[in-house]
Amino acid sequence: MSNRRNAIYALLILALLLGLFTGRVLMFTIAYVLGGLMIIAFIFAWTGVTWIRLKRHTRTRRAQVGKRFEESFTIRNTGLLPKLWVVVDDHSTLPGYRASHVVPSLLLRGQYDWDNQAICTRRGEYQLGPVTLVSGDPFGLFRFPRHIGATSRIIVYPATTPSNEFAIAS
Repeated sequence: MSNRRNAIYALLILALLLGLFTGRVLMFTIAYVLGGLMIIAFIFAWTGVTWIRLKRHTRTRRAQVGKRFEESFTIRNTGLLPKLWVVVDDHSTLPGYRASHVVPSLLLRGQYDWDNQAICTRRGEYQLGPVTLVSGDPFGLFRFPRHIGATSRIIVYPATTPSNEFAIAS
């Protein structure tokens, strides 16, 4: 990504220098177009993570070893520009739980929902979140991360077994 950006910078400087030395209007036009491309790409990438709302809904804060843990996510575009792609990178500590997701394009005021689930394998207290959102421009020149520090906790209790064979004490 930085190689692309450096190539655009080099072409912009080369076009400006050629325009200054030769006096050709075409070279200045190319330099203006490349400069405008860089500005538009920067603004598009910055707004890609700026006006986004992420909602995380955990059905229960308690689970049991061997049982299923379920969670749903909603990401909403609250900005005026569409989002081409957003990577949701979850940093939860629950073993075997991968809530990271790549969200396809979000239109104006668009919304995208997905559900995530995992089987709890170890007992203990685990953290859900934080989340990092990453988005960029359509040309691949800039990427911006946004860290959402909200966290919650889940407690996984040990597995239980039915005890039907106990004799009643007399």
